[in-house]
Amino acid sequence: MKILIDGRWIKQTGIGRYISHMLEQILLLDTKNDYVLLVREKDVDSITLKADNLTLLPVDIDWYGLKEQTKLLKVINAQKPDLVHFTNFNFPIRYKGKFVITIHDLTLLHFKNVRKGMFSRPLYFAKDQVMRAVLHRGINRARAIFTPTEYVKEDVASTYRIRRNKIIVTHEAADLAYQRSRIDLEEKGINKPFLLYVGNAYPHKNLERLIIAFGELVTKYLLDFQLVIAGKKDDFHVLLEEEVEKAGLQDRVVFTGYVKDVELAGLYKSATAYVFPSLSEGFGLPGLEAMSYGLPVISSNATCLPEIYGDAAKYFNPRSSHNIAKVISQVLADKSLLEKMTKKGYTQLKKYNWKKTANTTLGVYERIAQQR
Repeated sequence: MKILIDGRWIKQTGIGRYISHMLEQILLLDTKNDYVLLVREKDVDSITLKADNLTLLPVDIDWYGLKEQTKLLKVINAQKPDLVHFTNFNFPIRYKGKFVITIHDLTLLHFKNVRKGMFSRPLYFAKDQVMRAVLHRGINRARAIFTPTEYVKEDVASTYRIRRNKIIVTHEAADLAYQRSRIDLEEKGINKPFLLYVGNAYPHKNLERLIIAFGELVTKYLLDFQLVIAGKKDDFHVLLEEEVEKAGLQDRVVFTGYVKDVELAGLYKSATAYVFPSLSEGFGLPGLEAMSYGLPVISSNATCLPEIYGDAAKYFNPRSSHNIAKVISQVLADKSLLEKMTKKGYTQLKKYNWKKTANTTLGVYERIAQQR
């Protein structure tokens, strides 16, 4: 059969890693079916996936735009695939063929990420209504839905009132442990032991409370540490930097901006602990990546995070800056506990691998393709 996979996200973090690692393993498992990978034209030269049964199909169509509903539909129909895998909720709503869809989480339904600007709010809410309509259509029309955790599965099933046997959990996995490490900490402004956060700064990531908690760690618990926030800067980072300046923590809170994988590996290897204050996650991959480097994880107890990290992490109430500070201080004060958390982290990692995810996904492809 001919399976088309929407891989336009493949060079993005998060969804891109899911696509590339899952498909890499599928191609190792399956040599009988033909795969067509939709990719953006500007990403073609940097894609390393290769197999006799894989064809790259370049398109100049970004996600969430009008072209996705018009031009992309024509591109897919011209391929006449037996099955399409839309690797995120967005898809051409007029597509009539068989398809499966991956819902990474429903965070966008539960939290608003409105940027500054005169037209930001009305534009956001207009896009939000379109997103909700497309998501609802995809969930109802897909032959099967993949989610990364049981938490997201239950969220989708209860929110949209669909049968649970239509939803298949396929975990992600940490893949950064094989990266070589290279970073100049001094150049980044890091000159003390530090706590690390990696990711974006959307409001649901809860970084404002983390910064307030860190201020308490410095003033109340006399912690001589820095907090390092790594990730490409955007409007939300700017707002956080303003809050840091108001609190007088400029020398204590470091915003690295975008870091390469080798630099990220260096941060993971050099930090004392990884802190994840998020209010909503679909999987929580950064915490597993931290564990793969032996970094203890101190995490929010929200949504799927206890499911994924198990007893390898220590948890706090993400809506209480005081509790965040208290739990972090308790963990950092206990060297024996930190060592135990490192060992448990390595054990927890073994529960997740891309080969298992690929095998489950391939089984669903073949089952759905045989349906009328």
